[in-house]
Order: sequence, then C-alpha cells, then structure tokens
Amino acid sequence: MPVYTFTTLDDPLGMAAVAFGISDAGQVVGAYTDANIHGEGFLYSGGTFTTLDDPLGSGGTNARGINDAGQIVGVYFDTSNNEHSFLYSAGTFTTLAEPSGTTIAFGINDAGQIVGEYEDVTGNAHGFLYSGGTFTNFDFPSATETFAQGINNAGQIVGEYNDASNHTHGFLYSGGTFTTLDDPSATTGTLALGINDAGQIVGYYTDASSAHGFLYSGGFYTTLDDPLATTETLAWGINDAGQIAGGYFDAGSIHGFLATLGPNAPPPGGTTADMILRASRAVSQYEVYDIGSNSILAAYSLGQIGNDWTFVGLGGFFGSDTTDMILRNSNTGGFQVYDISNNNITNSAFLGAVGTDWQVTGFGNFSSVPGQTDMMMRNTTTGGLQVYNIANNQITGSAFLGMVGLDWQFSGVGNFSSLGESDMLLRNSATGGLQLYDIARNQITNAAFLGNIGLDWQFSGVGNFSSVPGESDLLLRNNQTGGLQVYNIANNQLTGSAFLGTVGLDWQFAGIAPVHAAGASDLVLRNVNTGAFEAYDIANNQITGAAALGSVGLDWQLGGFAADPPTGAIGSADDQPASNAQLVQAMAGFDG
Repeated sequence: MPVYTFTTLDDPLGMAAVAFGISDAGQVVGAYTDANIHGEGFLYSGGTFTTLDDPLGSGGTNARGINDAGQIVGVYFDTSNNEHSFLYSAGTFTTLAEPSGTTIAFGINDAGQIVGEYEDVTGNAHGFLYSGGTFTNFDFPSATETFAQGINNAGQIVGEYNDASNHTHGFLYSGGTFTTLDDPSATTGTLALGINDAGQIVGYYTDASSAHGFLYSGGFYTTLDDPLATTETLAWGINDAGQIAGGYFDAGSIHGFLATLGPNAPPPGGTTADMILRASRAVSQYEVYDIGSNSILAAYSLGQIGNDWTFVGLGGFFGSDTTDMILRNSNTGGFQVYDISNNNITNSAFLGAVGTDWQVTGFGNFSSVPGQTDMMMRNTTTGGLQVYNIANNQITGSAFLGMVGLDWQFSGVGNFSSLGESDMLLRNSATGGLQLYDIARNQITNAAFLGNIGLDWQFSGVGNFSSVPGESDLLLRNNQTGGLQVYNIANNQLTGSAFLGTVGLDWQFAGIAPVHAAGASDLVLRNVNTGAFEAYDIANNQITGAAALGSVGLDWQLGGFAADPPTGAIGSADDQPASNAQLVQAMAGFDG
C-alpha cells in the first residue's frame, strides 16, 4: 500500500479543473472551465499555470498529454463543436487530421508518437497511433469500441475497450499483443489511462457507487482515492518518478491533483512486532504489518523486487533494529540486504554470492559480538555448517563449524545453554532425537542430547514460553491431533513440559512474535483455507489469550516476524543481552 501525498491543482482562472498528463520533469497538462463555462487547456510548470488555447478552438481546448520535450497533445472544439486533435510544439499548434474521422489525441511519448481515438461515420470509436506522419488504426479484438489513452517510450499503449455487453475493460498493447486489465475491485468497468517507462499503469475503475483511481504495478492493483474526494477519483497520467496526475470530485466541483509517492509513516505507538508478507506476480511485492496489543495497527508497501530474489530472513544487519531483510537470488546464490527502518527501505547492499548447494538454515549471534546478526548455512551434500558474520551490511568474517549427518535437520536457534548465546537445535529425521550445539565466537563449544520425541510431533517455534528470564523453550505440535506441547530448556536440559491445548490442523504455524506485548512469545497460526491469522498469547507455559489478527489473501506468503522496537525484547536479562534475546525472537518464525 504505497503512501501518496495529494496536492490539489486548480487553475486560478478556473471554476473546475482536471489534470490529464505529466512529464518526467513534473510538468502537468490539463483543462479548466472558466467563469464563462468555456473550456481551456493549461500547462502547470514550476508552480505557474499557463493557459493553452488552440487558435482554432473557439469551442474550447483540452490539453491531454505531454512528453519530456514539452510537446503537448490534446483536442480542440471548432465553431460547430467538432473535435480535432492538436500537437503543440515550440509554441505552435498543429492540427492532426485523421483521414477516417474526427479525432482526440490523448498521449505522446518522447519519440513524438501520439495515441488517441477517432470516430467513424457511424459514431463508433477506434484507437489510433500516429507515428512518423502516418496514422495506424487498431481495435481490441472483438471490441465494439476502442480508445487508446497513453503510450510510453517503449511503444506500449494503454486504453480501454467496450465489449459486446457494453462492459468497459482496460487494456495493455505491447509487442503486438493485447492484454485485458480489470481491477479486481471493479464491478462495472476499468479504464487504463496512463503508462510510464517502468510499465506502471494508472486509470480508474467503477464500482456500484463511485469511481476510484488505481495504480497497476508488477501485477498488483492499488486503489488511489484523493482524501478530499467525496465521490470520485480519476488517475490519468504517471511519470517515471511515479508522480500521478488526475482529478477528483468533491461536493461542489472537479479539481485536478498531483499525487507524489512519499515515505511510509513510522510504526504507531504500541507497536511490538513487525510482520513481513510477500506476494509474487510479475514481480514480488513486499509489505510490512505493524502489530501490537493483539491487533494489526498499520500496513505499508515496502516495494517490488524481481521474482528471482527469494526471501531468506530478517535480522539486525545494519543498526540496532531487527527488521532488515535479506533476499537471495535463486539463480546466482547472491545475497542482498535491505535496511528497513520506520517501515521504509532506507538502504540496500550486496553481500556476495555463495554456491546454491549451500542453503540458509538460520540466523543468530554466533560471533558473540554484541548486537550482531550472523547467518548460518549448510551444505546440502555434505551437511557442513558455515557461519557468515554480518555487520554494517557487510560480511565481516566466516567460519566452518563442522559437519553433521544430513539425517539431522535444523530446528531452531535459542539460548539453550543459558549463557546468553545463539545455540543450535537439530533433530534426527529418523528417531526424533533432539541435539543441542552451543555456539560462541564462531565455534561449537559444547553439545548435549535432549532426548527423543515422536516424529508425529513437529517443530513449531522457539520462544520464552515459561516466562523465566533468559530462557529459550521449544514448541512442538502433533501433526495428527493439532496438540501443542511446550518443552522448557535451560542449561542444555529439558527442565519441564506443558500441554497447551489443541488447534485444528487447518491452522498452520506462522511464527513466534511479541504480539500482545513487548517481550512476549506469542504463537501465530494461519488458516490454510482463508489466509486468516490468529494469535495465541503464551505466558507461564499457558495460553492466556487469543485474538484474530485478520485475513490476507493466500497469494501473500509469510516472510517472518521481528520484534519492534528492539528494546524490551523477549527474555532479556542480565545474562542474556536484549539484542541477542530479541534476535532469537525475530528468528523464531523462520525455522518451521
């Protein structure tokens, strides 16, 4: 959910106005109605409005599109109120005469290619492309009418068409192929009106009661409503910076607007955890959800990244927070870190590449450097374990820990030794045996066998469920009954166990996070049928409360959770620095 700042653009000479097109320099063109109810075009540049009147337009002028050279296209109306397209370039108006009928020019790219629509003798509309002095007419296949509205520098064209049922659909014409664009929120129609060089498309859709602007980017639709609109918002043009021009209706009139993408707001007060979700279409969209007091308090878009980059985990890779994100390229094995602060990506850095036969198993403070988040990888062929120390968005060191048989699978990281460390828990896939490895200063310093647990009990997270300061406990779930069992661990031993209850198997493990309060280890489950999230508050080895967090479409996959803010982290005590306890909490959602 990108955050836009809307600025009203009303020509001071007008009673009503709408903005239609915008260049990369931020120049906006549109139209206004003066006191005599006469339509005039305008150019808004550098804070100044300039009226544009085609000398042949005695019935009015509309400026519809502008390119980076400042060339403007639009339509004027003659004395008989007939429509004619114009090109305004270097101070001169030139009429564009489409031989097949009356025309309206809507868009122009930097090559001077112009798109629009013309009406034939029967009054039906058809799209046209004017390039190199030649008109080329085109129609969406099987459409009754076609309107070409915008064109980018790659020659991609957007517009709308009417089908045989007189229903309106948007379209993208690219590489000789038409693609229908229908906003999923639309009930009565979708119109695609502008496109930039990144392929981002704007327009508007209509529902049962109103019209709403939209941004279509990477396969994702985002609704755009000017906060001053009382009825409709129409998005007409977009430039390469993502600025959007359009119009909105209030109780009295229509007004132009300029929408500029701004930073996300910081987490609201009471936020104790962040949740990262990811959905993949043409690209992958990432979103952050601020959580506190068993509720989702706010949600924002972080941005879009290519689908060949997959989510790996969260951690404190730069600064003191633990919401920095690492992605990995599925083709090269390269790692990219994205610093996230106050719900915004503030920086990015490439860490390097590791062979794809090495897979990420988890994150922890394996170096024993206070506040540092390190990455552990395992070779899928040999079982070898390698630690990569990360600080200030750089790999600062690496150490080989040794090899463990591949029948021992990674389960989690926690302070199992009670020494304030990031220790590793493995489980034997054949016997259900649990083995702890104490890790400090990039070395395995000790190992302890905890015992065997039936294989029908599956890993469901690590957290401080006992409420004993500094403790890391293990949560398992029965894959037959849905039962939840806590195993308390201290000094590399099982010190207690408690049955929490049973939850239906359509609810699957999502993560452990401080959902109801800072420092808590609450269980989050997700329904595999509805996408709903449910939080279970845990303290003193008991479920103390439950709350529905809401539903998100199943195409949105969970990345993980991180404590936010980093202070007051789960299980912090004198013998376990808050930074390390917080890191254990942040990683609890990634291991199941």
